[in-house]
Amino acid sequence: MDAYSISFTLGKASCPHGANLRHNNRKFIAANIDPSRTKENVTYRQQDVRAAYHHLFDQAVKEYNDQQYRKDRMIDDYYARIAASKREEAFYEVVVQFGDVKTAACGSQRGEIAKEMLGDYMFSFQQRNPNLYVFNAVLHMDEASPHLHINFVPFYTKGRKNGLSKGVSMKQALIEEGFKPKTTKDNQLVMWEEAERKEMEHILHRHGFVREDKNAHYAHMTVEDFKYSQDLKKLQAQLRDANTVTEMDHEEKSIRRLKDRLAALEHETAKLKKEKRSPYKAFFYTIPEKQAYVQAKLDALQIPYRETENGFEAQECYVDQIRKIEKEYSPKTNQREQLRNDIDRLLMQSKDFEELLDRLHAADYEVKQGKYISVKPKHGGSFLRLKGLGEYYSEQALRNRFAAKARYEQQLAQRVADARRQSTPNAVVLRTIQFYTISFAKGGLPMHRRNQQKPFAWTNDAELDALLALNQKINDGATLDSLRTEFAEKEKAAADAESKLHAEEKDLQSFYDLKEKLLIVYEGKPSRLFTKEQAVAALKAYPSITAQNYRNVDALIANQEATVQQAAADLAQKQKEFSESSNTLATAEKVFGGTYVQSLAAEERQRRETQYLPNGIKFANGDGI
Repeated sequence: MDAYSISFTLGKASCPHGANLRHNNRKFIAANIDPSRTKENVTYRQQDVRAAYHHLFDQAVKEYNDQQYRKDRMIDDYYARIAASKREEAFYEVVVQFGDVKTAACGSQRGEIAKEMLGDYMFSFQQRNPNLYVFNAVLHMDEASPHLHINFVPFYTKGRKNGLSKGVSMKQALIEEGFKPKTTKDNQLVMWEEAERKEMEHILHRHGFVREDKNAHYAHMTVEDFKYSQDLKKLQAQLRDANTVTEMDHEEKSIRRLKDRLAALEHETAKLKKEKRSPYKAFFYTIPEKQAYVQAKLDALQIPYRETENGFEAQECYVDQIRKIEKEYSPKTNQREQLRNDIDRLLMQSKDFEELLDRLHAADYEVKQGKYISVKPKHGGSFLRLKGLGEYYSEQALRNRFAAKARYEQQLAQRVADARRQSTPNAVVLRTIQFYTISFAKGGLPMHRRNQQKPFAWTNDAELDALLALNQKINDGATLDSLRTEFAEKEKAAADAESKLHAEEKDLQSFYDLKEKLLIVYEGKPSRLFTKEQAVAALKAYPSITAQNYRNVDALIANQEATVQQAAADLAQKQKEFSESSNTLATAEKVFGGTYVQSLAAEERQRRETQYLPNGIKFANGDGI
């Protein structure tokens, strides 16, 4: 045969048979499993779902809790909250399969080909779906036919105005990936599932096969559509019965099928040849958010590119697609927000309020002075009063910000002079801070707010914040070598904490299994996990457990759950410390290497070059187009 059927089924954590992690990870052996072949299974990822939630949401939960004044509004366990919710699923599972037990059985040659194709699908799933975090993925080769289980948590960040900055939602995750619903029938879930089936077809074509259509596409049909499809099937069957199929008909059908396969292979070959000949071009963007948006789309579409220091490079044959993606991007800022950003940036480049107004005029704003100062873009929009932009933007507030800026710069200049005179170890850091402020004032650096809710200032700059943190460490006696040693220690501590968490989770699972067996033996509970014979045999290893004390296992489970929770919190803390140590070391190496401000300025200069290049691209060798 030269064709495989494809199967793509989505399940939910809360639905019976919708997702079963214990089955996927072979925590129990069902009747349809061949234990002798379990070693042939492939585990791509195996992370506890709670650990996945900690990884995804701990920072967002912390930021949310830090803003709360009432304890009852704080979130202790975000996973438990979602799992108990009726609005969202805690996680989902997809089961993917090429062929079936008749056409691609485990152990057969076609079964091995199906296994290889499933591996290809798994390899690209996370890249294609950046908003579906895969925490468990297993390829089963010990059942009738090869199939893949992928468990994931759908998350999104855009459009969240209240609550956490990151949330759980399949619908919003798919919309954030670009699957925008057109109609109720053609919704984001239908669009996504169809896109995944298309990817499965592409994999078939790459392996030299075509899709065998089994008409299994009515999972999301309306009742009317389903009835119509059934009527169509009956009509097709009647037509087949009414016509005699000759041997020549079979031969012509085979020839057409071979031609279709040949055409698909020729198309794929032509595409690969075109990619091989196509030169690379470099892409730069003045807006970092736009670059991030474009790269996320390229990942989802599996368009290859290679990152550079100031952007990325992609082959010329993909330029049209990249241009289309760029047009889809729309900045989040409105007229008021853009004006606030421009005032913040130009204020730090000006000496006084009057110079700020001059710089606004030079930046294509019309300035109208009177009882209240109003500003508007020269090429559109309406006049906005400065005092209407918020408490930090009235004339008096801006003048106060100038005074605070001047005090900061004077104090910094004095600290630099003292450090130079005394030759203190932190002199190089203080000189870097001063060089940074001067470079920004000359317009060579972009804004990096630490707190997005407040205006940009020397006390609200993420880069200066990192430099000040490094300065404090130097004052406390740190050196470049000690920072490297600390980085290695934090890295090991985070790895050890992760191993400890996995060990504690494993112990907790063994307690869960033990309780299940105890309930089977002492309460006659029916179980899908173990047979009574398995439970009785396992309990022989625990002679001290009796019918009178077996309930004590609940206390053991409660204690172990608390231990797991503490281990997860320890891991989150160790990972945070490791991240901070990594950032501090990276900053220190650039500062002591004399390249910190220069690298920031070079990156910004490269971004701004796009203003003078058509569509902001260059050939990879540096020549413009």
